[in-house]
Amino acid sequence: MAETTKHSPENKHGHGHDAADDHSGQVSFERGDVNVFQITAFGVGLLLSTIVVMFAMWAMFHFLMGQADKRDAAAPAAMMAEKPSLPPEPRLSGVREKSVGPVLPKVEMDELRADEDAILNNYGWLDPAKGTVRIPITQAIDMVAQKGLPTKTTPSGVDGGFRMIPSDASSGRTLEKISQ
Repeated sequence: MAETTKHSPENKHGHGHDAADDHSGQVSFERGDVNVFQITAFGVGLLLSTIVVMFAMWAMFHFLMGQADKRDAAAPAAMMAEKPSLPPEPRLSGVREKSVGPVLPKVEMDELRADEDAILNNYGWLDPAKGTVRIPITQAIDMVAQKGLPTKTTPSGVDGGFRMIPSDASSGRTLEKISQ
């Protein structure tokens, strides 16, 4: 039950108390709004229900898996003998000779990176007949930085030294001339 507070004529804001009433002990809150026992019981019941449903679902899946195993017969040995050992070409990953050992993704990735690093960081022949060689990538970057990239030059005699660009207002439908 809510307890009432004193109303004084000096209280103009209508809050139901003034500064003197704050520490008087007459101001309280509604004690009947929240039942902590009921909220706790609901939470415990919800937790127990969740656990029961989880075990029921596990048991159901286990039962259905056993039914499927009984229904599906094992493949005959003759059918397994005809099964190809390797998938058809192109094989993307995991194909090695049996003497090397099993394929491990991390080992395969490390070998791939080592091969790529050897190609990128060492000299080698691409086509010995034509005399085409491969150079390390750092040297190739330095050579391009020194020489620069090739650019397309336009002859200055075309359109009187102007080039055409789309205007802002045309959305690219018409062009305007600007000097180079």
